[in-house]
Amino acid sequence: MGIDTEEGAGKTPAHGEGAEAGPAAGAVFTAGADLIQALRRVATALAALLASELRVLRASVAVVFLGSVALVAFSVSLWACAVALIGWAFVKATGSVGISLGLLVVMHLILVVVIWLAIKRAIHHASFPATRTELRALGNELRGHVERFQHASAPLDREKTP
Repeated sequence: MGIDTEEGAGKTPAHGEGAEAGPAAGAVFTAGADLIQALRRVATALAALLASELRVLRASVAVVFLGSVALVAFSVSLWACAVALIGWAFVKATGSVGISLGLLVVMHLILVVVIWLAIKRAIHHASFPATRTELRALGNELRGHVERFQHASAPLDREKTP
C-alpha cells in the first residue's frame, strides 16, 4: 500500500521532528546529570560542614567553660593589681589623687573600646566567612545548572505541545 494519503504525509514530518529532538534530549540529560552532580557536591559539602561543626562543638564545650571560669578569675585578680600599681604610679607622678583617677578612667574607656572592637572581629571570624563564601559559590553553580537544565528541557516541552 504505497498510496500516500494525508494521514501518511502528516506522519513523515513528525518522524523528522523526533530525529531533531534527539540532540535536545541529550542536552537535557547532560544538564540533568550536571544538576544531580552539583546537588551531590552541595549536599556533601553541607554534610562535611555539619560533621566538623559537631566535632568542634563536642570537643570545645568543656574546655570553653573551664577556660572561661579560669580566665575570669585570673583577669580580675590581675586587673586589680595592675590598676592599683598604675594608680599608685599616677599619684606619685602627678601628686594628685584626682588627676590619677581621671587618667585611670580614660585608660579604662580606651581599653573598653579596644575590647569591643576585638570581640566584634572575633564574632565575624567565628561566623566562618570563607565557608559561607564557598557555599554561596556552590549555590550559584547549582542555580546555573538548574537554569541550564530548564533551558535545555524547554525545546522538548515546546515540541510536545500541539
